[in-house]
Amino acid sequence: MDTFDVLVTAFSNRDLKKEEFENQVAALRPLMTWNPTTTAWQVRLSGERPEHAGNALTALFEVARMYGTTVTVRLVPTEPAGGAVAAD
Repeated sequence: MDTFDVLVTAFSNRDLKKEEFENQVAALRPLMTWNPTTTAWQVRLSGERPEHAGNALTALFEVARMYGTTVTVRLVPTEPAGGAVAAD
């Protein structure tokens, strides 16, 4: 079975009232890691655990719906196994 890796990034909505902002952060914290350099939340999800990836993405997009959090998902490029090139 083919797998995938995705990098999920979220930027907190800073225009919220204090209580809503704290609720947004509380929802993101168990799912993602804060990166102070980029001021973004990040997590890498793997297709090796599709149920976990699906649950995490559902939760993140629910946070986006509720609080206006910006969430992006990028596919992580795969590297060819052993650098081998397929022969014709």
